[in-house]
Amino acid sequence: MLVGSRMTAQVFTVTADHTIADALRIARTQRIRHLPVVDGERLVGLVTERDLRHAAPPMDAASGDELRDTINSKRVGQVMVTTVITASPATPVEEAAKLLYENRIGCLPILDQDRLVGILTESDLLRALVELFGAHHPLSRLEVRMPNRAGELARVVRVIGIEHKINIAGLIVPPSGGEPWSKAIVQLQSTDPTPIIEALRKLGYMVGWPALDADTASPESTPQDDSPARRRVPVEM
Repeated sequence: MLVGSRMTAQVFTVTADHTIADALRIARTQRIRHLPVVDGERLVGLVTERDLRHAAPPMDAASGDELRDTINSKRVGQVMVTTVITASPATPVEEAAKLLYENRIGCLPILDQDRLVGILTESDLLRALVELFGAHHPLSRLEVRMPNRAGELARVVRVIGIEHKINIAGLIVPPSGGEPWSKAIVQLQSTDPTPIIEALRKLGYMVGWPALDADTASPESTPQDDSPARRRVPVEM
């Protein structure tokens, strides 16, 4: 999944010469929090609604006339950030998410050969995550704990897709961090994964439906109740 398929292509922008009042009006009218600052099609900065609000004197420290004069005279170029972290349409969404997280920012302007073609926000990434996991469809979520070695994931997939003919709507294997165990998060197009759980148990896997809780991290753990929301299958590995 690439940024180009998840970015917002209709980007509302301002120039460095726009007033704070102009920029605030655009942000509030369009219900957006980030405004790229452009010179033609070239990105020259970024300003957020928070930057714009902080550029005006506090309401309790300024008269109405002073506040109005400030936001109508101060320019976006005086408050914008000029060092802007960007991505391209070909950037994988997980790399874009890493950029947002590591730099503690809320958006990435998307450039194609230095031309602004879109913007990717936290909301865009959350929507992509929902689609990636199929959370808007009736699915079953399983977590499968397995030895961290070649062939184990293929074995799990074979049980689900070939032996039980259940379609896998989503599959993620988070990095194991060098641990001897790995975990597969599987979204199944089935509302009753019980037969698959039983089959994986017979092969020696620990399965959580919908998750492996902390108290089931070892093979010796046992279920605490029998409800689907907490059903767990302990096995001996």
